Amino acid sequence: MSVVGPALRAEWRRVVSTRLWWALLIPVVALAVLVNLFGSLLGEGLGDAGDLPVLPASIAFTLTLTAVFAAVYGTVAAAGEFRHRTVTTAYLTAGGRGRVLVGKLVAGGCVGVLYAVVAVTTGVVAGVLGQGAGRVPGTGALVGVAVVGVAVAALWGVLGAAVGVLLANQVGALVVLLVYLQVGELVLAAVMNNSGSAALARLTPYLPGNAGDVAIYDFPARALAGPDLADQVVEQLAGVTAPPPWWGALSVLAGWAALAAVLAWTVADRRDVT
Repeated sequence: MSVVGPALRAEWRRVVSTRLWWALLIPVVALAVLVNLFGSLLGEGLGDAGDLPVLPASIAFTLTLTAVFAAVYGTVAAAGEFRHRTVTTAYLTAGGRGRVLVGKLVAGGCVGVLYAVVAVTTGVVAGVLGQGAGRVPGTGALVGVAVVGVAVAALWGVLGAAVGVLLANQVGALVVLLVYLQVGELVLAAVMNNSGSAALARLTPYLPGNAGDVAIYDFPARALAGPDLADQVVEQLAGVTAPPPWWGALSVLAGWAALAAVLAWTVADRRDVT
């Protein structure tokens, strides 16, 4: 800890001294309120909402959106050092490039945790107000999706920071990230699912965006449809084939984050920043 402590403290100061973290937190809160209020209304329209896991399902959808904001924060914050040409000073004061990278990865993960915790808290309050405290489903699925969602948001914060360091261009890194998550992976998964190859279709849950969605949707799907039909629900929600359990999907996302961190470390260690 003493080796990377100064870098972590420096990153913490960067986080709290800029507007980026709370500027992205505002839409996270707004989406959490809207999604869970309307999710509760959907449950009312379907019948006895007390028997439906409406709140865990709407919280799950909220967390899939929150993970994108966590990734955006990590990318913009990490790449911003290169845009503003402060990375050289950061390397010199931290005593090494590796320490700076670790600080950025940890900061991205911590902000991701913050976003997810706020999203869950706000979403639960909005859901209870819209649905009624007496008609909220059992807490098992809700706790499960909250814990997994926090982990997914943290990993996307780390992955976003790694992408920012890897590409070292704030605008370019952000465009690549958003285009991939919002368009590229959807198209890629659709092609794989409709390729006629069962083996190729089975790879769709192992794409990074899909892996996070599968992990988050696993708990509400089991509460909604039961263990026998849960995989089919996850397939529909995440757009994948043969999804692994939540812990398997979470491990896959962790693997992608680790790979991105290693690539960022390798490239940043050789990059000329003068």
